[in-house]
Amino acid sequence: MPLNTHAVSHLRLQPLPPLARGCAKISPAAIPSCCHTLPSRPHALTPPAAMAPLPPTLLPALLRALYLTASLLILVIQAVPALRTRFLAYGPRATTPPAQENQEPSALSRALDFAASLQVPHHFFTHFYVTSVACSLLWAWQMHVWHAHRQQQVVWALLLLQGLRRVLESHVYTSASKSTMSVAHWLLGLLFYITINAAIWVETPGSASANALLVPGVITAQMLQHSYHAYLYRLRTESKGYQLPSHPMFPNLLCPHYTCEVVIYALLSLIAAPEGSLINWTVACGTIFVATNLGVTAVGTKEWYMAKFGADKVGSRKRMVPAMW
Repeated sequence: MPLNTHAVSHLRLQPLPPLARGCAKISPAAIPSCCHTLPSRPHALTPPAAMAPLPPTLLPALLRALYLTASLLILVIQAVPALRTRFLAYGPRATTPPAQENQEPSALSRALDFAASLQVPHHFFTHFYVTSVACSLLWAWQMHVWHAHRQQQVVWALLLLQGLRRVLESHVYTSASKSTMSVAHWLLGLLFYITINAAIWVETPGSASANALLVPGVITAQMLQHSYHAYLYRLRTESKGYQLPSHPMFPNLLCPHYTCEVVIYALLSLIAAPEGSLINWTVACGTIFVATNLGVTAVGTKEWYMAKFGADKVGSRKRMVPAMW
């Protein structure tokens, strides 16, 4: 049907009714509040909020928990004979769990035997100190040690010196041997040396001069430990078979090199004390781990000496603490 152009020409645009005119202009106050939050561009994504940084006390707390948990685990293993004979004794002190005649081993015993059979050569001890030196150098680069707080520089240098000395001693004083140690022991040692190098950086540094007098104590303990390591090496290489050690400076101690190790880390925990504290509790918890580990080893060492040389020669001698233990 053709369009009636005459009728169209008489059409007039009518104004909008009041209701329509009211809808043409809507007051912002009438818009729901939820609509104000819509983005101006529908397809633009609002970037997520930045993640909050970790609390400054979290990492020290995790390291402390790690050291204390590992210490407790060592004590539990020491207290359970089935675990002690399988996992704590290593080197010449290693023993084999007694076999039960005419009795099928339980599934638990088989599982423990399998775990204990995972061994690495005893000379893998060197890996501990190589790892320590590598971590010291890594942290020196990461933390710009040449611009660090003086206290952190001192503690870092002492820990690096300890690692370098032990690397050299392990190279010079380690003789060919078929002795082994548990792979769990090896992994735990690596974990300690990795984390202790981080522990000296995670606390707020304090005064560099407050405990400066303790630095000679660390160096003295390192020298004494080196002296005893050299003595043990000569005792092992210049005589046939094992000899009962009796160092002139430590005539009544069986494991003075363990004592020196604990003293070194204990002094480091004091030198690294953060502002407002007498001690660096993160390094102190690491010291507790060292003391627990070496203390348990010293117990086994004395038992081995008594079995080999007799209680009359060994019984009165102390393990690590003069006149006490």
